[in-house]
Amino acid sequence: MENVSHTLAGFALARGGLGKTTPLATTALVGGANLPDIDLAWSSFRSALVYDHYHRGWTHSILGFLVLTSLWWLTLLAVDRWLLSGRTADRTSPGSLLLAAALGIGSHILMDGANSYGIRPFLPWSDRWAYGDLWVVVDPWLWLILGATVYLTREGGRRRNLAWIVGASAAAIVVLTAPVVPVSCRLAWAGGLAVTIAICGAARGQWRGPLTANMGVALFVLYAGLCAASHHAAQARIARMATALPGGTSRQVATLPHPGDPLRWEWIIADASSVRHGVIGALPFFDLAGASGAVLARNLDAPAVEALLKTCAGEVVSEFFRFPFATIEEGPDGGRDVVVRDARYTRQGRGFAVYSARLGADGRPIINRDECP
Repeated sequence: MENVSHTLAGFALARGGLGKTTPLATTALVGGANLPDIDLAWSSFRSALVYDHYHRGWTHSILGFLVLTSLWWLTLLAVDRWLLSGRTADRTSPGSLLLAAALGIGSHILMDGANSYGIRPFLPWSDRWAYGDLWVVVDPWLWLILGATVYLTREGGRRRNLAWIVGASAAAIVVLTAPVVPVSCRLAWAGGLAVTIAICGAARGQWRGPLTANMGVALFVLYAGLCAASHHAAQARIARMATALPGGTSRQVATLPHPGDPLRWEWIIADASSVRHGVIGALPFFDLAGASGAVLARNLDAPAVEALLKTCAGEVVSEFFRFPFATIEEGPDGGRDVVVRDARYTRQGRGFAVYSARLGADGRPIINRDECP
C-alpha cells in the first residue's frame, strides 16, 4: 500500500512543476516514483529475514539514486528514439527525461526516508539506518492530499470517476477500519475526505492546469512541515522526560509517528534493560487524558537470547530491529520459543518485525539457516 503514495506523488509532479508533459515524461515520473522498490523482486519471496535484510537496501541509497536514475533515463531515451521516432508530439527532450527520472526516483527515496521504517542512504559503505520519523509507512493524509491533486488535474470521464470512487472507497475502508488509527483521527480524516469530495465535485474539471498540481504539491510540503514542527516539539518534551529518569544517560530516545495523527507521537526511551513507551502530544494541550507509559523488559542478556543473536538470524535482527526486546514463550504444542520483537512495530503477539525460534532440549535456539540471507 505504500506504493500508492509514491504513484500519486509521481502523477502530481507530472501535472505540476514540469508543466505540459508528454506521456513518456509522465511514465518517467510515475515509473521512477516506484522504481526503488524493485528490490522487492529479490527480497519478498524467501523469508521475513531476507526481506528485512534486503528491502530498502542499495536501491534506496544515494548510490542507488544515481544508478537507477541513469539506467531509467537511458531506457527512456531508447524508447523515445526507437519507439516514438515517428510521433513528434510524443517526443521528449533528453534533459526533460533526466529531470523527470530524477524527480520520480528522488521523491520515492525522500518519502521513504521521512517515515519510521527508514532507509540506509550510505550503502554500500555503511549499513546504518536513517529515520525521518515524520509519518508512518502508510499515511492517510498523504493519500488524501496527493489523491485529490491527481484527481483534479486529470482528464474527466465516467471511467475516471468510477475508478476514483473505487479508489477513494478502498482508502476509506482501510483508514476508517484500521484499529491502529485513533477514532478522533478517523473522524477528522472522514471530514477531510468529505471536504475533498465536495471540492472535486465543484471543480468539475476546471482545475486541470499545472497551477492546481503545484498547489497540491505545496500542500504536501506544508503537511510535511507541520509534521516536522510537531515532531520537533514532541522530541524536546521526550528528551526532558528521558533526562528526568533515574539511572545512567546511555539511552536511545525516539519520537515515532502516531498513525494518522500529526499532533501526537509515540515515544520510546530504551536503555540496556528496558524499553519504555507511550503517547505524547506535540504540546501539553494535545496529550491524551489518562495516558501513561508502559515498560517492557528487554531480556537481551538472557542466555537463549544471547545465543540467538550470535546466529545468522540474530545478525539480521540486530541490523533491522531498532528497539529489540525478547521473551521466552510457550508454543501451542507445549514447547518453548524465544521471541524477539521490535518495539517500534509490535509489542505483543506476532506482527511485523517479530522473529521466533524454537528452543531445543539444551535451551539453545534452533535456527533454520535456509531462512537467512
